[in-house]
Amino acid sequence: MSLYYGIPILLIAAVVQSAWLEGVQVLGGRPDLVLLLVVTWSVIRGAREGVVWGFIGGLCCDLLSGGSFGLWTLSLTVVGFLAGQSWVHALGPTLMRLALMSALGTVLGHFLLLALMVLLGYVVNLGRGFQTVVLPAAVLNFLLSPFAFTFLVWFHRRSRTQLGGFVQ
Repeated sequence: MSLYYGIPILLIAAVVQSAWLEGVQVLGGRPDLVLLLVVTWSVIRGAREGVVWGFIGGLCCDLLSGGSFGLWTLSLTVVGFLAGQSWVHALGPTLMRLALMSALGTVLGHFLLLALMVLLGYVVNLGRGFQTVVLPAAVLNFLLSPFAFTFLVWFHRRSRTQLGGFVQ
């Protein structure tokens, strides 16, 4: 695995997500780039690397968010682990399973985030949160998953051949 390029990719995605996409509204919500990259990498490289990318991507998001530290880290680590499981490969062709896991991973990741916020004492309207944040983000991540896949497959091939990265 090559984190020499993976860390900057996740950091740039977290900065774009928190600075530039914060004000962009599409379908009533915004895409979650870091989560999309974590799910995509997990589907491509498996649970072990998905957990690493989820942890690093979560740290990047936590550093840039105004919430309690560790919420994004825990959520994205769990999503990376689940998206990289072997049963995911039984969901069909690669683009279909990636799109499904992007949507399901978004719902799961945001659900964990909201549940952790409730446990920490934040006032959260779960119904409104799902309606205005989670479901639009899931739809957008579903639609953007082929683009993330194309980019990360290119990166996957480069990291295996030119960077001497870990091959599963």
